[in-house]
Amino acid sequence: MSILATINEQAAFGFSGRINVLKRSNDQLFGVIFQYDGKVIGATCEKQRGKKALYYLIFNDVDLEDIFKLVVEPEIIGPSSFMFELSFGEIKKEAESQYPEFLKAKKFRPPGHLKLIIDTDIISNKQEVTPEEFLVMSTLTEYSKVDEVYQASQLLEYEVTNALVSLRKKKAIKVLIN
Repeated sequence: MSILATINEQAAFGFSGRINVLKRSNDQLFGVIFQYDGKVIGATCEKQRGKKALYYLIFNDVDLEDIFKLVVEPEIIGPSSFMFELSFGEIKKEAESQYPEFLKAKKFRPPGHLKLIIDTDIISNKQEVTPEEFLVMSTLTEYSKVDEVYQASQLLEYEVTNALVSLRKKKAIKVLIN
């Protein structure tokens, strides 16, 4: 059963607890989705938290098909676990609108080992940047490797990819060659 189907099933029962997302290949924990009274209130996956982790899990589940095994565990959930609160309908609607962008951006994701730096000419040229580009540039002030930028950014993966591609076209970032 898919992650979305499991969330929907548990939402119908007003479930409170966690959905453990395990890698089918080795049964290791890959991520967790938290529900309270049927609503999704949080998610974690690798080093990601919140909505970013939730959609990362959903998109990879849809894209990679049958890579995950799901284990539903009832659990007492306290208010401190709330990262957000979304109904199944809200999640489905947002996932459906974002998934095509995820697929499109996936082709353009740069290799994770590349090191990037901001070209300061973008500031002196007074070239406009989108909010997503600004967030990626802010992340680049602390992290230089592509994989680190994806992990540290609060944006969804496809938003980071789109911002990196756009910034590269604007010549706002450079690739460092070792």
